[in-house]
Amino acid sequence: MGILTSGHSRFYLSAISSIATKKEYLTFITMKYGLVILILTFGVAFAAPKLRRVNDIDYVGDANPRQTLDLYIPETKTKSPRPVVLWIHGGAWRQGSKDRPGRALKAAGLNCAIVSINYRLTSEKSWPAQIHDCKAALRWVKAHAKKYHLDAERIVVWGASAGGHLVTFMGTTQNHPNLDGKLGSHVDQSTSVKAVINFFGPTDFLVMNHQGSSMDHNAASSPEGQLLGGEVSALKARAKIASPFHQVSKDDAPILTVHGTRDPLVPYLQGKALDEKLDDLKVSSVLLTVSDGGHGRGFGSSVDEAVIKFLKHHFFDEKLRLEDSSVKENQ
Repeated sequence: MGILTSGHSRFYLSAISSIATKKEYLTFITMKYGLVILILTFGVAFAAPKLRRVNDIDYVGDANPRQTLDLYIPETKTKSPRPVVLWIHGGAWRQGSKDRPGRALKAAGLNCAIVSINYRLTSEKSWPAQIHDCKAALRWVKAHAKKYHLDAERIVVWGASAGGHLVTFMGTTQNHPNLDGKLGSHVDQSTSVKAVINFFGPTDFLVMNHQGSSMDHNAASSPEGQLLGGEVSALKARAKIASPFHQVSKDDAPILTVHGTRDPLVPYLQGKALDEKLDDLKVSSVLLTVSDGGHGRGFGSSVDEAVIKFLKHHFFDEKLRLEDSSVKENQ
């Protein structure tokens, strides 16, 4: 178990605020009626269709900028309502923004709409405010699906690091009477999702310090401590409830987990243990191991291909073989 130094802290915050590296930053060319987007993902260029972007939609109604979302809708016409990828940013639950949806925009190439959300950070409110916001945003999307020609039954939630934790929690607590919250005007809407894409998200706060890490996850000043409101060891009941691993049941949504074996911040065993527990309960679960990959570092084109395959399988009923696999760093 290591202790978080100031250097580690800076790395942690910059690394998990987004999965984007310099090669992943988006180039936006503003057009009169939308956006033409070129996504550079680890050197792989992907031309997405022109998108109409609707910014800063208040999904709760409290005029809080941390409770807003952006919509990216392909301008290509389609008879059927579009499937949706709902992106949740990382940033240790204490920083980050909806403004950089990163590689989630690649889903536009499948004619999907993308929703990128803000949620309240730990500087404003501790757990469970973050998951209540995420579920309120999901309900808003479902309630407005007809207006934007979206398919409320085909929503995949995708997030990285802290966002990976939140989307995995959404997939393991669908329509939960005590964890959905009552935010917004659409509490009648379901909080079920079609599937989950978890990029290196924490899944079990109780054991992170025993699995190898460059930081002390137990400390009150750690991201996990700030999320829960104190030292994790002093808040075991709360930490257990907030951990997706301890919410797993046979009714969970299918989950794709992508995790690097050399992740210095969220131990690889967090993703592996979740996958094994889901397998034991016969829940559809796929673990993509990035050999020697870090905290989002070293995720190459093979990761993109696996995500697209997962989306095709669950969005378009393409009978593709999904199974645990391993790829090399930057492969």
